[in-house]
Amino acid sequence: MEAPPVMQTPSPAPRGMGCFAKGCLTLIIVGLVLVVVFVGGSVFVLNRAIHVFTSTEPVQIQVRQSTPAELQVAKAKLDTLRSAARNHQETTIEFNANEINALIANEPEFRGAAGHARVAVANSIASLDVSAPLDSMHWKRLNGRWFNGNIQFGFSYVDENFNFDIRSAEASGHHFPRAILTSDFMQSFNRSFNDSFHKESAKRPDANNLWRHIKMASLQNDKLVVTTRAM
Repeated sequence: MEAPPVMQTPSPAPRGMGCFAKGCLTLIIVGLVLVVVFVGGSVFVLNRAIHVFTSTEPVQIQVRQSTPAELQVAKAKLDTLRSAARNHQETTIEFNANEINALIANEPEFRGAAGHARVAVANSIASLDVSAPLDSMHWKRLNGRWFNGNIQFGFSYVDENFNFDIRSAEASGHHFPRAILTSDFMQSFNRSFNDSFHKESAKRPDANNLWRHIKMASLQNDKLVVTTRAM
């Protein structure tokens, strides 16, 4: 039987797509999709797992249309974040879920994510509805397959390290057992995720320039809170 590929963090976004919003969304979508596929492939018979948990077609994810005023506020916050990073100033910006979704739908940096991702945040937990291609795993069994599902997780970024705490995951209407996502597994995943991210960042520093200016980021109550670093 063909073995699944070694779980790796996806390459950072190309230059010109490396703003905080795009980078954060890419890491969450692709990184957590890899977790779900890896877990499914290691527990179930692979062929059945692929059939049950992935699809041959994407799904369109509906997002509430933001008002012009809401979009203006969201863009102003993102511009403030970019300006603080560019000028090496410390500032804290809070994004609620509606603002994140407005940026996904309208900001060029998100490009292919529009219509394929929707975020909700409550009680410091994100709920991500996502339709994501799995070709980036470079495993021929997953060529042309899509992950269509929901992942709920906690998230923080401190001292240039990410920490994910996956609470639940489902794909194509099938739930993954919570017992699979043990603390040992999450520790191993976070360690591997950060090692891969740092290696890729060293290879392509321009693509992740903004992350070097982020002091911390976390989900707090119903918001994503980001603090830039004074340098």
